[in-house]
Amino acid sequence: MAALSILIAPSLVLAAEIAVTLPPLAGLVKMLDAESEVMCLLPAGADPHRFQMQPRTIERLKRSKLLIRTSFDDGGWPLPADHENVLDIWPDKDHGWVSPKEVRLILPRIAKTLIKLEPEQRQKINSNLGKAIALTHDIEKQWQQALAPAKAAGIIMQHPSWRRLMNDMQIPILNVLESGHHGHEHGPHALDDSLHQIDEHPNAWLISDAGHNNRALAWLQQHSEQAVHHVTLDALSDCGTSWDQMMLQNLQQISGAKH
Repeated sequence: MAALSILIAPSLVLAAEIAVTLPPLAGLVKMLDAESEVMCLLPAGADPHRFQMQPRTIERLKRSKLLIRTSFDDGGWPLPADHENVLDIWPDKDHGWVSPKEVRLILPRIAKTLIKLEPEQRQKINSNLGKAIALTHDIEKQWQQALAPAKAAGIIMQHPSWRRLMNDMQIPILNVLESGHHGHEHGPHALDDSLHQIDEHPNAWLISDAGHNNRALAWLQQHSEQAVHHVTLDALSDCGTSWDQMMLQNLQQISGAKH
């Protein structure tokens, strides 16, 4: 019997698994049910714009009981079309998870889906939902405080990963150096324009993204006569990090950055 249970256990774990396309979505699940088995389709450090799933990953995805995705961001992925239980939380918004406001709005929907999956966890998930929503308010306030200097100075971003949060916080975005196509940076004229913008806004912040090439920002910092405030943020984190931990880790990057 012991040997039989060892053989059966792994398949049960796989059958109960929740799959998510991007690590921050796993972070949202973990806020509501820390013990849930969550598989991230995007491996740590992989480029979400050039991602191809391995056959083994596709098989695990098919055995999962729930797939959580955000189709505005992962719409180009070759996901199997026949998954029986899909929750698409942001079909019309990019990078919704960087916004505490958007997370606050979507958490009840995720909780409802998790309860349908595991009805016996209803009380725990609902209790965690209240705590998670309270956390979004607290983290939102911390970001408002951290970004207060940038509200007057403005920012220049390499990639629009954090644009939704900056818009929520009413931070002026002076420029985004990566165009709508991933990896396609603006040409030399746009870089010159950005350099003039730094001269006109001497306290402007440069926001790098950990998952993207930031050569353009490095060039601006090198050629600017101003002492530029340069911050590197990570909008993806990893599969084992809850959403609140991800947001707090990025806050630490802001407080640790020096002019």
